[in-house]
Amino acid sequence: MTGTSAQRNRRALILLGLALVLYLTASQVFLPFYDKLRAAPAQAADKTDQLRRYRRELLHQGNYEALTADVRKKIAETIPYFFTDASELQKVAEDSAKTVGIALAQRSSQMKKVDDVVNEITMAMTFESTPGQLVRFLDELRESPKTVNVRMAQVDPNQIMFAAPKTGELRKTVRVNMTIAGQVLVPRPEDKAK
Repeated sequence: MTGTSAQRNRRALILLGLALVLYLTASQVFLPFYDKLRAAPAQAADKTDQLRRYRRELLHQGNYEALTADVRKKIAETIPYFFTDASELQKVAEDSAKTVGIALAQRSSQMKKVDDVVNEITMAMTFESTPGQLVRFLDELRESPKTVNVRMAQVDPNQIMFAAPKTGELRKTVRVNMTIAGQVLVPRPEDKAK
């Protein structure tokens, strides 16, 4: 009986060794190969897309100077609509207010970075005016050669009115808290070097 159990043990050890070799071969050779085969369609699509982009770049290679010149021309055309600094926005607001007879009581401005090309200047102001003056002031801002956006306008009546005037303009005053904004082009590094 000891002979047969020794033989059985030897067979079990051989089978265990074969199973171990089979497992190592499958996990180290066949499964990685199978994973590569499953990923091949996605890799082929990525390589095709990369090749397509490379061919497109080769086709446009000679046009870069023309495209760059076109972009510079478009930027130069839009420069008149941008402010140079916060004082220019303040001057536009003060001149517009002076034109319609509004005295700005408070004003403060700040600059905030929007992205790599544009910064935004905001100016908060408080004043009292008649509704007609407020409308003319907003028209003056709209007709400014630079682009001015009204971000926030809060209009509170100083005196309550129960009926519209029979003739002429409303003489009651309103208190206005307003925030306007303009944009400034960020100088490019090559412009700073000049």
